[in-house]
Amino acid sequence: MSFVKKAYDIARKKVFFCDVKDYLPKVAEKMHLNNIGSILVREKDDVVGIITVNDMLRQISKKSDLPMMMAGQIMSSPVVMVDKDLEIEELVKAFNDNKVSRMVLIDKKEKVVGVVRDIAVYKYLTFYKMDEHVRDMFARDHLHRLY
Repeated sequence: MSFVKKAYDIARKKVFFCDVKDYLPKVAEKMHLNNIGSILVREKDDVVGIITVNDMLRQISKKSDLPMMMAGQIMSSPVVMVDKDLEIEELVKAFNDNKVSRMVLIDKKEKVVGVVRDIAVYKYLTFYKMDEHVRDMFARDHLHRLY
């Protein structure tokens, strides 16, 4: 039996935003202070992109003038948005189809309610399979002894 069945169950529910015109030092500070690896980029009320730590590192490796760059210049766009109630199996398919490391979860009203990472899905599946294996072993080797 598994308690986790939907994308929302394994997502980070506290979502952080920056503005498309925020300078990168401000974005980096927000990410650092909140210990997050990604931040959603807004333009007015619309989510138009996402910035990850890897996006920042990519710019540093190019020796870009980071203090003068704005979020909109390095963000990945468009953002992949999926229903928060997506089944885990469908979430895996969405990650494979879209080739991204993070997806934004939305509710029925299209409000952003979380961010889920591919690594969270893979960790869940690994632990779920281990749990399933242990339960099978217990049933096979010990359950008959309880009665």
